[in-house]
Amino acid sequence: MARTLVVFIVAAFMFDLDFSHANVAGALGVLVASTLPLIGLSILTAVLPLLSPQKGEQMSIALQGFLLLVSGVYYPLTVLPVPMQLAGAASPLTYALAGIRSSLLEGAGLREELPTIAILLGMGALMIPASVFVFGWAERRAKRLGLLKRSG
Repeated sequence: MARTLVVFIVAAFMFDLDFSHANVAGALGVLVASTLPLIGLSILTAVLPLLSPQKGEQMSIALQGFLLLVSGVYYPLTVLPVPMQLAGAASPLTYALAGIRSSLLEGAGLREELPTIAILLGMGALMIPASVFVFGWAERRAKRLGLLKRSG
């Protein structure tokens, strides 16, 4: 948190950022709601090393790059091919980024962010139980195949 604050302060001075129209309550509401689907996504990503101990970590890094690409971090979704736009629509990062951007840059308040918050909470309600189920399956599989006994 302290590191983020330092980066924020330095960036604000270097780039002359103007947050006078920012709505912090709206941004915090979206941020809090986004934690649930991101927890589910993190649990799903943790399955990859269980499925392939040798390449699981690299697969999780590749998945991270893909999610950043289709979630509007690098480019607007509209310039991406349709299959990537569909993947972006399924990514909670897309909604989190759009909601936080609209609150900080356009002053969207908590009331305006309610649809985004509802989408994120719904994704979290689906993703956490599903990811826990998938993780349990992957753990049982890894134990059965002896994949957890390997070291290095």
